[in-house]
Amino acid sequence: MCRHLSRGAFLAGAGAAAATFSLPVRSRAAEPYMLWLVRQDTGETRREPFTLDGATIYKPGYYQLCAMLRDAHVDPSIGDVQVSIRLVETLWAIQQYLAGAGIREPIIVHSGYRTPQTNAQIEGAAPHSLHMYGEACDFDVPGVSMYDLANIAWACPATGGVGYYPEGWVHVDAGPRRWWTG
Repeated sequence: MCRHLSRGAFLAGAGAAAATFSLPVRSRAAEPYMLWLVRQDTGETRREPFTLDGATIYKPGYYQLCAMLRDAHVDPSIGDVQVSIRLVETLWAIQQYLAGAGIREPIIVHSGYRTPQTNAQIEGAAPHSLHMYGEACDFDVPGVSMYDLANIAWACPATGGVGYYPEGWVHVDAGPRRWWTG
């Protein structure tokens, strides 16, 4: 059962997200930037830091997050890629926003990177989808409506495109700023 965020919870989340982005990097450095992901198709779970100081990539954690966003439908020799750090930052910002509203749940990854072969098999997938470049993710968060999740994603400064799919997921990417309903 999905719940809609109350106006107060939504505003509290917005305030927390704004505060997170307005702090100087040095003030945030004491706590690593952790991203909590769960793969819908494999059940894998990871909670990893992708930066320790807000300025440089922490490679061990970043590579683990890339593995979570891989194309799990093909051999790892072609399904593992380095995903866009901007995409990782966007997912983290969404998670921080939700935490500010009292929601501490993982991001459930439906689809991250896709090989061209996997992309071609998905009905309705764009032929030049940003998924094929490691710059897009389809996801949901337990207990959060797709409407609220899409609006939260749109409110995050690093977000490029946001696709709202009421039947069960939200798409975010690191491309140009745009919005659509699927």
